[in-house]
Amino acid sequence: MGFFKRLSLFVFGLAGLLALAALVLPWYGPWQDEATALLSVDEYYVAAQVLVAITAFGLLVCLLRSIFTRNRKTVIVSKADGDQVTVTRDAIASQATHVIEEGGTFVARRVSVRFRKHGHVCVAARVQPSATVDVVEAGSELHERLVEGLTTIVGENVDAVDLEFGDAVEYVPTSEIEAEADADASGVDAPAADVPAVAQDGDGPAVAASPSDTSEITVPMARYNSSNADDTPMGEE
Repeated sequence: MGFFKRLSLFVFGLAGLLALAALVLPWYGPWQDEATALLSVDEYYVAAQVLVAITAFGLLVCLLRSIFTRNRKTVIVSKADGDQVTVTRDAIASQATHVIEEGGTFVARRVSVRFRKHGHVCVAARVQPSATVDVVEAGSELHERLVEGLTTIVGENVDAVDLEFGDAVEYVPTSEIEAEADADASGVDAPAADVPAVAQDGDGPAVAASPSDTSEITVPMARYNSSNADDTPMGEE
């Protein structure tokens, strides 16, 4: 919704409420005498007339729009010798959904299609990534694919494509994303997961620490006596 339309609706709604209050208070409410007395004030009377005029004009516009505005469910994409080719709103939304969900990286949560004058089409989609992605790069690529996919069914009538990214289904740390990108660029497999810690007991062979050994780290604590810190080892009296 544009700024002018939003401002018009605000003025119309506010004027309607004030005009309704000015006309109703003299008959109902605890301030009937005061509201009736205000009607004899010229400034108040003129202001009430202006509010009523704004309200009447807004109601007339709403009435005319409800009568003459067509709910267009199709858009004309081409004409030839009196014949025409049309595409439905549902077909455009379905095409946008297929393009978004192609590859399984994104899920189309909401796709809305609006028709403008001269057959122009505006598509707005709310997209949810299946994992953390670079929104700037991924959004640019998805926008290009959407424009290309929509052009195949509506031709050059694509007017605007708006994308809104939501929360990812799965969080992937940035380090892993960069590692995968570097691996794809160099053709080398991404580095493996963290290698388990190696513990060595005395002179024996090195043994990999089990999950139970590394699930908790305990740090021994002892009192520190400054008087015998230089002579007595910690833990001995």
